[in-house]
Amino acid sequence: MTVAMNEAEEHVSVKPYYPVLLSVKSRVCLVVGGGSVGERKVKGLLGYGATIRLVANELTDWLRSQVGDGVVDYVAEHFQEEQLDGIDLVFAATNDRGLNRRIASKAHKRRIWCNTATDPDEGSFVLPAVLHKGSLTIAVGTSGASPAVARQIRDKLEEEFDNAWIVFLEIMSALRRIIQSRGLDTEKNQMLFRELARLPLVEWIRTRDRDAVVKSVCAACDPYVDLDEMNRIWDRVWKAFSS
Repeated sequence: MTVAMNEAEEHVSVKPYYPVLLSVKSRVCLVVGGGSVGERKVKGLLGYGATIRLVANELTDWLRSQVGDGVVDYVAEHFQEEQLDGIDLVFAATNDRGLNRRIASKAHKRRIWCNTATDPDEGSFVLPAVLHKGSLTIAVGTSGASPAVARQIRDKLEEEFDNAWIVFLEIMSALRRIIQSRGLDTEKNQMLFRELARLPLVEWIRTRDRDAVVKSVCAACDPYVDLDEMNRIWDRVWKAFSS
């Protein structure tokens, strides 16, 4: 009973987070803090097409160049609540815990999602450690318990999910479009996709065994994908991957 209670107490001590992948393209994000943490947040957001407003009394050289080039909109040196007007996401990325908490409190009052660098629990979302391989995104989170452990797990996953997965997912995406165009019912579609997912395509891609990939996919998808279609998919995907 004591062990069970300890486990329960440990469980509830960690704030639960609902995992979700967001599109921030053209979303307006406010980053408060112009040091290394703020720079890291801005780089990540720009990579996904976000519009950045920046508040900071000091800027890294890279941030200063982004402001100078008009990539980032520099708002002010100091945070004021009215800067939250029209904002979709807030990143309290200063090294001042009190300021970060105040930003999170103001954002919460306005029902704006906020991430805090110093006290994750004060915000409304945390950023996971992320592994990208083409269209594959693997996010590892510990509910803020240990970002270092999340990064360690991500690094281990990177050893398993190599570049062959980029090719694999491009092939699967092309097949999905073809199969869905055949007008099959949902159950049949799902059956075909499960069959494809069970094939050792990644291993064959690693060994560049084109024949195994093409013939096995056609056999699994017969009569909905023929050899000519599958050969064209391979040629297109492999050319794009190799260039």
